[in-house]
Amino acid sequence: MPKNISLRTKLSICKRKVCGIFGFDIVKNVNHENYDKRCLLVYITIPFKDKLTSDRHQNFWQAKELARLIGKQGYQVDVIDYQNPYTRPRGLYDLVIGLIPRNIDVYSSHLCPDAKKIAYLTSSNLAVSGEREIGRIKELHKRRGVSLKPRRQGGTISKSIESFDGALFFGNDYNFRTYAEFNMPPVYYIVNNGYDFDFEINFNKDPRKFLYFGSAGQVHKGLDLLLEIFSQADFPCELYVCGALRNEEDFEHEYTDELYSTDNIHTLGFVDVHSKTFEKLANECAYSILPSCAEGQAGSVVTAMSAGIISIVSKECGYDLKDAILLPDCKKETIEAFIRKYSNMDKDWVREQCFNAFQNAKKNHSKKCFTKSVENGLVKILKA
Repeated sequence: MPKNISLRTKLSICKRKVCGIFGFDIVKNVNHENYDKRCLLVYITIPFKDKLTSDRHQNFWQAKELARLIGKQGYQVDVIDYQNPYTRPRGLYDLVIGLIPRNIDVYSSHLCPDAKKIAYLTSSNLAVSGEREIGRIKELHKRRGVSLKPRRQGGTISKSIESFDGALFFGNDYNFRTYAEFNMPPVYYIVNNGYDFDFEINFNKDPRKFLYFGSAGQVHKGLDLLLEIFSQADFPCELYVCGALRNEEDFEHEYTDELYSTDNIHTLGFVDVHSKTFEKLANECAYSILPSCAEGQAGSVVTAMSAGIISIVSKECGYDLKDAILLPDCKKETIEAFIRKYSNMDKDWVREQCFNAFQNAKKNHSKKCFTKSVENGLVKILKA
């Protein structure tokens, strides 16, 4: 174990080793079925362990639905965490599916000779994504002379993906091209789903109010660019910042003034989408904006669409023109020009487009759409 890592990290690694070796982290037979065939789902285990877990992130519900759909194909499903390389499965499996093949390979010695393998791809090619984040960090260093830590370095995809029977992919043709280095198996696009909010959607939103709604990796997702734009003297628009800033101390330190001392920038940190705070944001902000450098199909975008918010995003976010306003590039001057242009749009146009975003989310990005797209891919791969 490296000497330069923190005690907290060392304890976490030790805990994962113990849980993995003794099988404490395997959630067995999550659908409580009695099928002879067995599937190992390599994904996230929290939704299967914590019955109180909400769907504050799409993948909590999606993990359970994916397991249910696998069960419908006649498999008993065990689930392990993709982040624990020390897991020791028991017995042999007829199918393995999940966030593989990446750094974790705990399944290869636990497969039947004729077992099928399906990759569940939720992002662009990890190598490409990592390179793009490093590029953004270098650009930031040129602008401000500071070197921040990369936060989205997820390893690499193994060449073994070429031997898989198929893949399910969040995204579109643009993002799938990041996998061009591989001779990919049959790939089926799956749809990221939004939410059915229990509050009444207001479509008369303020075109001068913008929402940044991101998870980890603020430079990766372009928050640094937005802060530099909105913090300009007398900038005519407001930015509401919702993200996991507390976990990125170096970023928060570098942008302290912009985040906490700028009148038109309101920093809220993590915001639960089922909270009153999000409801207020959803009913005031006309636009969400995400100039990310790499995604699969960004969940925060369809979340905003579900609340009737117009999305302005980079092409890398995994959406097409029917879903969002696409930035041609993520240069600061381009982003600023789009912000200024759309903040001056007629209120009738804004109301209509907010309604269209809401309707589009219900029609094309519902939970039913996710289910249908995943089931279609599963059936075709398993029958091939």
